[in-house]
Amino acid sequence: MRPGGSGSNEKATLPETKCSPAQHGQPALHKALRFPDLFAIATGAMVSSGLFVLPGLAYYYAGPAAIAAYVLAGILILPALFSKAELTTAMPKAGGDYYFIDRSLGHMAGTIAGIAAWVSLSIKTAFAFVGIRVFLEVLVPGGNSLGITLAALVFFTFLNLRGAAHAGKAQIFMVAGLLLILLVFSVLGNLHTSAARLVPFAPGGIKGVLEATALIFIAFGGLTKAASVAEEAANPKRDIPLSMLTSLAVVTFLYFTSVMVCVGTLDGNVMAASMTPLSDAAKTFAGNPGFIVLALAAVFAFLSTANAGILASARFPLAMSRDRLIPSVVGRIGSKRGTPWFSIVLTSVFIAAMLFLDFVRLVKMASAMQIFLFMLSNIVVIVMRESRIHTYKPSFKSPLYPWMQIVGAATMFMLLVMIGMEALIACSAVVLGGSVWYFLYSRKRVERDSALLHLAARIFPKELRRRNESITRELKKVLMERDVITEDRFDKLVLASDIADIEEPLELEEFLKLVAGRIAPSLEMEADELFRLLLERERTSPTALRPGLAIPHIIIPGTGKFTVNLARCKGGINFSDDTEPVHIIFILAGTMDERNFHLKALMAIAEITTASGFDDSWRKCLTVQGLRDLVLLSKRRREV
Repeated sequence: MRPGGSGSNEKATLPETKCSPAQHGQPALHKALRFPDLFAIATGAMVSSGLFVLPGLAYYYAGPAAIAAYVLAGILILPALFSKAELTTAMPKAGGDYYFIDRSLGHMAGTIAGIAAWVSLSIKTAFAFVGIRVFLEVLVPGGNSLGITLAALVFFTFLNLRGAAHAGKAQIFMVAGLLLILLVFSVLGNLHTSAARLVPFAPGGIKGVLEATALIFIAFGGLTKAASVAEEAANPKRDIPLSMLTSLAVVTFLYFTSVMVCVGTLDGNVMAASMTPLSDAAKTFAGNPGFIVLALAAVFAFLSTANAGILASARFPLAMSRDRLIPSVVGRIGSKRGTPWFSIVLTSVFIAAMLFLDFVRLVKMASAMQIFLFMLSNIVVIVMRESRIHTYKPSFKSPLYPWMQIVGAATMFMLLVMIGMEALIACSAVVLGGSVWYFLYSRKRVERDSALLHLAARIFPKELRRRNESITRELKKVLMERDVITEDRFDKLVLASDIADIEEPLELEEFLKLVAGRIAPSLEMEADELFRLLLERERTSPTALRPGLAIPHIIIPGTGKFTVNLARCKGGINFSDDTEPVHIIFILAGTMDERNFHLKALMAIAEITTASGFDDSWRKCLTVQGLRDLVLLSKRRREV
C-alpha cells in the first residue's frame, strides 16, 4: 500500500537458504573464552619464532635496523588490527578471516581466504614445533628432539580435543611465565648493550628494512587467532578488541626491547647467523644460566604458540565445512566437549607434515599469505560499510575510516611485492588452488548473498538486482546471539506488525486514515471507528513527543487485544502547527485489560528511540525489513 510510499507485512524470520550457516544439528561451540584467555591466545601466538628465531634472519636483511623493522611491522599492522576488531565484533564467528571475506566478497574469495588462512596459521604453528626441536637440540644434545617434538604435537592435539577452556587456561599459564622472563631479559640486557653495534644502522637501506619487515610480518599473525576463536568468546563485543589491542601493544614493546638487546650485545656476523638470538644475547651478560633460562623461555613460547595455533587454525576448516565449501565431515563437533574434533586432527596432521620442509621458505610463504589476508581485511571493512547492510552492527568501529583502510591495503600490497618471488608464487598457488576447488566442488553447493552484491546493487540499482537477503538475515542471527537477545512479547508484536514506509509528506488526518485502514482488520474493528479514536487522541493529547518522533497510543473496546505498528514518513507528517514534521511513528492500540503491558511497550519504545544514532539509522534503512530489524536488534531491557 503506497500513496506515495510503500508498506509491508513481511515476516522478519524467513526460511533458510540452501546454504544456511546453521550447523545442521551439530552441537554448538562452548562460549568459554574471556579476556585473559583471548589475550593469552593472541600474545602466545606472536611471541614465539617471531621473537626467538626470526631476529637473526631480519638482521641478515636489515642489519641493526632489524629493530626498526619490528616496530614498523607493529605500526603497519594497525589498520588491519582495527579492521579485524570491527569485523570480529560485528561477526563473532568461527573462522575469522574466512568468515569475513566470504560474507563480504563472496564464496570464491571466501574459499581462497579460508585455505590461505588455514595454511598460513598452520605453518606458523609448525614454526613453533620447529623452534621446540631447535632449542631441544641445544639444551639436550644428542637427544631425540624430533620424537619429543612430535609427542608435544600429540599432547596439544589432545588438549584441544578436551575443549577451548582447557586450552585457554594452559595458555594463560604459559604466557604469564613467558612475559615475566622477557621483561627481566629486556631490563637486564639493555644495561649491557653497546651503541657501537648499531652503526651502520641500515646497511641495506630502506629496501633492506622493508624486506625484513615483510619477512617478519608472520610474527604478528597471532592477532588473527583471537579473531578466529571469537565464536567461543563469552563477551566478544568487549574482549576481542581489548585483547587484540593490548596484545599488540605488549608484544611490539617486547619485540623492540628484546631485539635491541640482541643487536646491542651480539657481533653482527653472529647475530645474522643465529637461530637462537635471544639465548645467545643472554649468554653474553648472564653466562650459561642466562642462555638456559632464555632457551627454556623459548620452549615456553613455542609451546604456547603450538597450543594457540592448533586451537585457532582448526576453526577455519570448521567454518568452511559449515558453509559446504568443503565436505561436512570436516566440521563435526563432539557432543560431549563441544570441540571440532575432525578439524583439529586434520590440522595437526598438516602441521606434522610441515615439520620436514625448509624453514626459511615456509616463513616467507606464511608471511605472504598473512599479508594478503591483512590486505583483504581492510578491503572487507570498506565493502561492509558501503553496502549499508542494516544488520552489520560492529560494537567497535575502526577510526579514520576509510583512509585507515585505504592506506592499510596499499601498504600490505607494497609489502607483498617486497616479500620475494618464491613466496609470491606459493601464495599464487594457494589462490589458484582455492579457485579450482571452488569451481569444481563448492560452487554448486552454495547459494548465498554477499555484501559485495549489496554494494553493486547500490551502484547499479537498475542493472543489478540482489538475489536474496540471506546475508542480512544471517547477520541478524549473529547479532542476536552476540547480544544474547531473547524475544519477549514486544519483539513478537514487532515481528507481526504492519510497517508503512511513506515517501511523500502527509497531513495528520491523512496519515491516521491510512494507518487505520491498514491495522483495523488485525484488531477486528471498523477502520472509521479506529480513525476516530486516533484522531480524538491527537486532538485531546498530542503524541508528538520530541522532534521527529510520535507515538499515537489508544485504548480500544474489547478484551485481550494489543498491537504495535510502525511507520516511516520520509517527507514528514505535521502532527501540529508548533512541532517539527514527524518521521518516526510507533502506533499502539490495546484494550483496557492490557494497560500494564501498554506502559511496558511505551517504556521499550522510549529506550529504543533514545539510543544514540537511532534517528539516523531509521532514516538510512533501505527496506521495510530494515526498519523492523532496527527495532528488534536495539539494546533494551527485555522481559524474561
